[in-house]
Amino acid sequence: MRFKALLFAAVIPAAVLTGCSKDSKNEPVAEPGPAGKAAFHFEHYAGNTPLSLGNSQGYVYNTPQGDQFNVTMYKYYVSNIKLVKADGSEYAEPESYHLVNQAEASSLSFDVAGIPAGSYTAVKLLLGVDSTRNVSGAQTGALDPALGMFWAWSTGYIMAKVEGDFLKTSTNANAVFSFHLGGFTGKNSVLNEITLPLPQELAVGDNTSSSLTLKSDLLKWFNGFAPIDLQTLNQVGSAGVEAFDLARNFSYSFSVTKVQN
Repeated sequence: MRFKALLFAAVIPAAVLTGCSKDSKNEPVAEPGPAGKAAFHFEHYAGNTPLSLGNSQGYVYNTPQGDQFNVTMYKYYVSNIKLVKADGSEYAEPESYHLVNQAEASSLSFDVAGIPAGSYTAVKLLLGVDSTRNVSGAQTGALDPALGMFWAWSTGYIMAKVEGDFLKTSTNANAVFSFHLGGFTGKNSVLNEITLPLPQELAVGDNTSSSLTLKSDLLKWFNGFAPIDLQTLNQVGSAGVEAFDLARNFSYSFSVTKVQN
């Protein structure tokens, strides 16, 4: 009798443990919620005038300082895109690196996918390429050095470029300007994260075609954080104070002009 009682006592805990293990394996696994995508469209202006590259009809644009100029190149990186809900929660696009180039229409629009369904009230962008990718060796895709937006491994990516020609008042002749912004470390880093409020909520869900349009006003390059006079500053091609000032001006150039749900 004593042997049977001990055997019974030993079996009961084993059965209980087996039952618990079985139940835990059968617990339902939460399925990911619905996700959608949003199209990002970039439009470039000089004030209220749509930006065009080159011009054979004379100077088209005027800086706030009164310089007359044209533009032959305008391109820049946006990365680390995040969509922000009213409660402050964010969705961050993975592998978020985009080269926007006025000369290539296909680069002016792209989709951000995998966005959790919901309503979003703001978008965050890093203007440039984050420091980690600047020191991560040879890159591909939008970060391919062959695209002409890279200096060297010590100085990293060119975050933004604008080039063109302007009227040199001292000689009354055509002259060129070239602003290449780079430098990702130290007090003169040109990296700027900006947060842009949306004019209305962006609704994202399954089978939706949400989109937002972002505007960059090139005239802000010459005014904002530091006024720029083309007569005295028209060439920037290395990291430093001048690139830092221009990068701050550039960061003020963006706004979201339209949301479509």
